[in-house]
Formats: sequence, structure tokens, C-alpha cells
Amino acid sequence: MARLRTASSVVSYAIKARTEGMGVRAAGRTFGKSHTTIMRWEKRLADQAQNWSPPAPAGSDVTVEGDEVYTRVGQNLPPHSVPGLDDPLP
Repeated sequence: MARLRTASSVVSYAIKARTEGMGVRAAGRTFGKSHTTIMRWEKRLADQAQNWSPPAPAGSDVTVEGDEVYTRVGQNLPPHSVPGLDDPLP
């Protein structure tokens, strides 16, 4: 991202904080920038995504899920019982 008035390390840390779940206003307060500045950095970065991500192979699709919350392998099972924890309180 060219022509930034802020050090690229600050921009990088702010974007990393946002991808880890920090709110845009909290990121602005933490890094001493306006929340609109943080959003502008995100927009500029998103506009350049096609330069970093290779296209899908011909005749196929690529699906990327961005959060481990949605990861599911097999089927959901109930939690295992732990001796002592499931006993009723006296």
C-alpha cells in the first residue's frame, strides 16, 4: 500500500487486530487513529487482494471459510461425561 502517512508496521498491527476480532473503534483508539482511517486501510487492502490471491484452477471453485467457529468434521457429538463433575451437589 503506497503513499501511507502512517508507518506500515502500525497499519499492519491495526489490520491484524481487526482480523482477530477487535472492533473498528477500539482499533482506532488503540492505535491513535480515526476509525474511518482504519476502515480506509481495510478498503485499500481489500482492493489489492486480487494481486495476492491466485485465481482458482480452470473448471473448479475455491471456497474459503474465514473462522474456525464454522469448522466441522464429521458430526457433532455431545461432550463426554467427566466423573465428579456430573455428580449432583450435596
